[in-house]
Amino acid sequence: MHEPVVDGLEEYLAGTLAGQRLAAFQHHVTVCGECRRLVAALPAQQAMLSELRPPRPVGPKPGFYARVWARIEAERASSIWSVFLEPAFGRRLSYAALALLVVLSVAVWNGPGQPAIDETNPMVVFAIDLPDAPGVDPGHDRAVVLTHLVSMGENGDEAPSLPVSSD
Repeated sequence: MHEPVVDGLEEYLAGTLAGQRLAAFQHHVTVCGECRRLVAALPAQQAMLSELRPPRPVGPKPGFYARVWARIEAERASSIWSVFLEPAFGRRLSYAALALLVVLSVAVWNGPGQPAIDETNPMVVFAIDLPDAPGVDPGHDRAVVLTHLVSMGENGDEAPSLPVSSD
């Protein structure tokens, strides 16, 4: 479409185009065959589009906005702090506090307990001083360490050492 038709098309279809603009529009449509065909096809398209229009305006049912506003106000009234006022939450909180009190009482009653490293714990092996091994023969070094561990007394003192073979 050309400029005179594009500028006045909506007013022409609505029936509000008048005066000099109407004359220019009609003159261009009579002279230009392409614009004449397009303008002639527009009323048919306009009729088809009007068939798609609903028979009555579509909108929310009466009271919709009032219901939405009431729901918003109801949600706004409840906050995170209102949870603490519910009786079920208070009951659960008291049970949890009682359970914590029992656990802490048992921990205090039992005292500090046994030390983590004592003579019965296998980890004590890493805490004792082992004899020097020259590091030349790994088999001999292993025998020296094992012999030293076997010869340890119950209190960590050394018992009389056993002879180590030179094999």
